[in-house]
Order: sequence, then C-alpha cells, then structure tokens
Amino acid sequence: MRMIRITCCALIAAVGAWVGPGEAAASPAVGSATAFLEAHDARVRAVVLRQPADSLTAAEREQVRVLINDAFDFRELARQSLGDVWEARTEAERDEFVDVYRGIIERSNLDMFIRYHRDGGISYTAEEIADDGRAVVLAEVPLKKEKKIISYSLHRPGSDQEWRIYDLAIDGAGTVAGNRRAWTRYISRHSYEKLLESLHKKLARLEEAG
Repeated sequence: MRMIRITCCALIAAVGAWVGPGEAAASPAVGSATAFLEAHDARVRAVVLRQPADSLTAAEREQVRVLINDAFDFRELARQSLGDVWEARTEAERDEFVDVYRGIIERSNLDMFIRYHRDGGISYTAEEIADDGRAVVLAEVPLKKEKKIISYSLHRPGSDQEWRIYDLAIDGAGTVAGNRRAWTRYISRHSYEKLLESLHKKLARLEEAG
C-alpha cells in the first residue's frame, strides 16, 4: 500500500500589517498569542535543557510530549486537513481520526521540537490578529547551520479562552495545506477508510520504533 505522508507545517496567510524584524521589538501583551507561545516555550526549555544534547530520559521526553500536546488543537487541525471529508464523518469517526493523527504528529515531530528548543530557542518577530479573533505569529529559529522560519496559526477554542495552535508552517510548507492536498488525492483514488487504515499502520510502526 502506498505510504501516506503527514506534513507538519502550514500556510502563512498575510493580512494587514506585520511588526517586522527591523522594527523595535515590544514585549508581547499579556494574554496575546505571542505571550502564550513564549510561556509554553519556557516550560519546554526548562525540561529540554536539564540534560546534555540527546540525553533526555524517557520521563523527560514524555514531559515534553505532554507540553507540546497541550499547546495544540488537534481536532481543528484534523478538521481543516480533511476538509469536506470531515463533515461527512460521525463524531465517533472524527474522534478516532483525531487520536490517530495526534499520535503520528507527536511521535514524528518530538525530536524536531526538542532540537529547535535546545539548539537555538525560538524568537518571535510578528503577530497579527484577524477580524475573527484568530492569530498568526511569525518566529525564527537560529539553528547551528541554518535558520528556520515558523508560522503559527492559533485560536481560542475552549471556554477558558486559552490559545491553541491549529496549524504550523516551517519555511512556508504547511500542515493543513499539505495534508489536505495529499489526503484529498488519496481518498479520491481509494477511500476514507483506506486512508484511516494506512494512518493506523503508520502510527503502529512509530509506536513499535519507540
């Protein structure tokens, strides 16, 4: 069976004026999307920097995984990635898809997130709030041999009004946009059930690999 690729990155939608890197960097407003991301990064770095490179214990890796999981709205990420196919699913089917999708993203990208926080830290350069209250935050990660540009898309889905990430782009390659293109093609050639079966197998391989 053809392997289904999951992209962990996303679309940057630019609307209105950015506070660019060349302008004076003000402290993020309390309650802003940038303030949420900075507080989250501080919690992750507190775990990541306890040990030398590549020597986190299993318990520490699990701490990082939980922290990253708490920052994302995987349901919204799945909804947007599936597009119209999501609307045709039952609640039980949606729950199953979200669980599988979350598991794959967590296991596929944990090492990348650890490296970003350990090697360079994340510097936030711009934030924009759209009319519907959603936010896009731009960031730079200066790694040892390169610099990555990250775009976070966030909203406030819960009653607690806490920010959550629902899309992520690294150097312009997007999670939602990339997965929607790939999955739409796959479903049109096969079926939603075949897609879900393939994702279950991918998650099983990742779990077996540890």
